[in-house]
Amino acid sequence: MSTPRWSLSRGATLVAFLFAVGCSESDYVRLYHSEARAPSYTVEDVESMKHMGATFTDQGVNFALYSENATRLELLLFDDPESNRPSRTYELTRYGDVWNVYVEGVGLGQHYGFRAWGPNWEFDQRWFPGSIHGFRADADVDGNRFNPNKLLTDPYSKALHRDHDWSKGSTASGPARTEVTYAASAKSVLVQSDYQWGDGERQWRDNRQNEQWAGHKWQDLIVYEVHAKGFTADPASGVRFPGTYRGLGEKADYFKDLGITAVELLPIHEKPLDGGYWGYQTINFFAPELSYAAFKRPNEVVDEFKWMVEELHKRDIEVIVDVVYNHTGEGGLWREKLESDDVLPGEPLDSLDPAEVAGVYSFRGIDNQAYYGLNGDRRTYWNNTGVGNQTRPNHRPMRKLIIDSLRFYVEELHVDGFRFDLAPILGERDQDYNRWDDPKNTVLQEIVDDPVLQRYNTRIIAEPWSAGGWYCMPMGEFPNSLTQPGNGWYEWNGRFRDWWRAFINRDDWKLNSNEGSLCGRPGSADGAFLMYGSKEWYSRNGRRPYHSMNFITVHDGFTMYDLFTYEVKQNKCGPLNPVCCDTPNSPFCDKVSGEDHNRSRNWGPVGDTRGESMRRQMMRNAFMAMMISHGTPMILGGDEWMRTQLGNNNAYSTRADNPFNWYQWGAYLARDERHRMYEFVKAAIRLRKEHAYAFAPPDYEKGSPLVWKSAQNTEEVGWDTKQLMMHYPDTSFGPELVVLINMEPRAVEFTLPPGRQWKRLIDTQAYFDSPEYLSATGLESRVTGNSWLDAPSPVTGVTYGVPERTIVVLRAE
Repeated sequence: MSTPRWSLSRGATLVAFLFAVGCSESDYVRLYHSEARAPSYTVEDVESMKHMGATFTDQGVNFALYSENATRLELLLFDDPESNRPSRTYELTRYGDVWNVYVEGVGLGQHYGFRAWGPNWEFDQRWFPGSIHGFRADADVDGNRFNPNKLLTDPYSKALHRDHDWSKGSTASGPARTEVTYAASAKSVLVQSDYQWGDGERQWRDNRQNEQWAGHKWQDLIVYEVHAKGFTADPASGVRFPGTYRGLGEKADYFKDLGITAVELLPIHEKPLDGGYWGYQTINFFAPELSYAAFKRPNEVVDEFKWMVEELHKRDIEVIVDVVYNHTGEGGLWREKLESDDVLPGEPLDSLDPAEVAGVYSFRGIDNQAYYGLNGDRRTYWNNTGVGNQTRPNHRPMRKLIIDSLRFYVEELHVDGFRFDLAPILGERDQDYNRWDDPKNTVLQEIVDDPVLQRYNTRIIAEPWSAGGWYCMPMGEFPNSLTQPGNGWYEWNGRFRDWWRAFINRDDWKLNSNEGSLCGRPGSADGAFLMYGSKEWYSRNGRRPYHSMNFITVHDGFTMYDLFTYEVKQNKCGPLNPVCCDTPNSPFCDKVSGEDHNRSRNWGPVGDTRGESMRRQMMRNAFMAMMISHGTPMILGGDEWMRTQLGNNNAYSTRADNPFNWYQWGAYLARDERHRMYEFVKAAIRLRKEHAYAFAPPDYEKGSPLVWKSAQNTEEVGWDTKQLMMHYPDTSFGPELVVLINMEPRAVEFTLPPGRQWKRLIDTQAYFDSPEYLSATGLESRVTGNSWLDAPSPVTGVTYGVPERTIVVLRAE
């Protein structure tokens, strides 16, 4: 076919123009040309870790990787990410402990990975992929685990192209040490978001820089913990893209209707295929988990996450992300459990976990010693995490990665806060992991003082316990900011959870009952202490009531419905632990984990009318406990619909990712009593918001003054009872309130402060939730009868009879 005449003419004109004008060599992109570092980067830039990972610069991409112990590192580029052969290979140059190469001409969509050699597997000219040349040990005496047969993902990559394909090769060392994973491995991908934030989002970002933004002050948080996939995975969720970021964003109106101010997403960083349903096995701290995306092309995942965030922000909902910097998901055990002679049938089996066998995805193959906390044998891992693979958060590369990861999610993805899994590990002394360091020396202080995070008033939240270490549980010990008063670490208050569970479920647990002080610290953790924001714990370093995050149920434990249904956990073979039914010798069959001391109670047979009525009453009490206490309330998602895990209190495993663990919207929406519970939770949240001057003070002694009283309206409180009046008499802050708490197994008559017209706002008793009451008052069967916020009900007389196990809120008009 002939070439059109106009094309030749236009091409000749262009050639003539270029010839006349002339172009220097620097004007041309030299495709795949490489240099030790990008032309615009100095040696100091590289050595100081200023540009880690893959960064677009000059006319190409600079690749930087941290390794103290590698002896050779190579960059592998793949035109075909499913190929076992890279298209091009480049050796990196060492600058201090940062290895670097600049490649000109590569750009968006490029797939890549790394391979590394070190003292345990030395570079040998005879080596080829799949060979053993240069091998000395899978793990040497110093703890090195280099293996050039394993492709390594970039710890800073913003996207992976898929999960590891085990059919093409194992990540494991040991017997699989020569299996080449170049085709099998997930590839890092060069991506750049082209998502366009709307005008509303730009205004949101401006507002986030104001600590006093109405509805989003530090003390305004009401948090809803939720699984990004499980929330909408059930088709009855009604979204177009179930089980995805997109689906969660589609359902953003739900959160606005409920009234919460922030969602706290269980981990959304990339995890391996065996990374568990909850997702606490991270293999990359930048890339959002691919399986949660509706649109799975690497460049689309970040944009979909951004869309979800913006949809939530449009509804005035903050986005908090659960992050897991204390360990990684680079696994190590793929063998069956072995029965020992001293193990009886039905008892836990011993696991064979040879030190040679470990998954090599990324960090482990880049520099095992630099990224992980190792035991004295240097072949096994420190385990204050309870799941192994403990990192070194206060060593240079991991500490820098943590800050960079947090900044990426705040600056690029507009995330509003973070919950830190097993946060005490971030406060341990590097290589002396049994000891808790002064927080000022650790990444804990660096996080809360980081100027980027502070600019947007980022919520920083600790799970303040770990699974090991000689130090006492540091609840109450996390630091306040040194540069921004009020911006300290929030902490999950486990003592609040335990005390309220016992107060509701145990008749012998009184107002002054407690489990002792924490390691001799001030504060007895009894009822008044906890309801007043655990003052002695948080005020010591300038923190405030809202730094106590008050919860009764969270993901790791019973749901609220199950808390009032099961005396003991049900964690063996079952719908939430199916692997124990068909493969009990699997290393992922876990029958014994999960808390044993749950402070739970069965309030009656499942399905029994009275039993279910009492269960719902206890749930209303629990929701009210969180909403009337000073501190930041946090609800476990699904509790508002009486979600059950059938008694399983540790439904974390990979095969627990099934419809029994997802939100069962079809079951919820079909039942009147579940609708009434949802409506009650809405009312409880609304009550707190409308009376924040009392329940959500900005500091200790800065809100409406609280007076503790007896049921007889005296200040001589019977702390050895289960009855209490909380009185907010100062009307200069807002309307006068009383909260009447009666957890006695009998009714109690409360004498009200005289001379006021009291009106009922909330009463949790079972009668108001009964079909008889709803019918008699003309209420629909799906409307809560336990709230009168729209039309407060006048109280006649000077007393109020509070039935057994009930909480009441009255307001003076």
